[in-house]
Amino acid sequence: MKGTKLNHAKGFTLIELMIVVAIIGILAAIALPAYQDYTQKSAERACLSEMKAYGNVVMVALHESGASAAAAIGVPNSACSAISGSLTIGSQLTGTPQAPGVTQQTIVLGTTNNP
Repeated sequence: MKGTKLNHAKGFTLIELMIVVAIIGILAAIALPAYQDYTQKSAERACLSEMKAYGNVVMVALHESGASAAAAIGVPNSACSAISGSLTIGSQLTGTPQAPGVTQQTIVLGTTNNP
């Protein structure tokens, strides 16, 4: 028995690798929809935040210099692809978020009840 060598297999078996791949697939199937929902909500919240900041600047311009100064303020478009509405106190501004956001966001100028 002195000259006998034992063969020890090193590495992983095929079934072990298949189990690992299945586990990774299950985790990806759970995580991907949650991540997509997170990015959509994040885009919508960023647009809402940008609209609130824009609304504050418009309100300051309306109070200090009137409607012509408020109309001269450029519309931001980093988080919202478009912001529309009339620039008067009590009017609604509607913003469309950049992709992947889908739900339009709305604020009312001159109120603190905005979402």
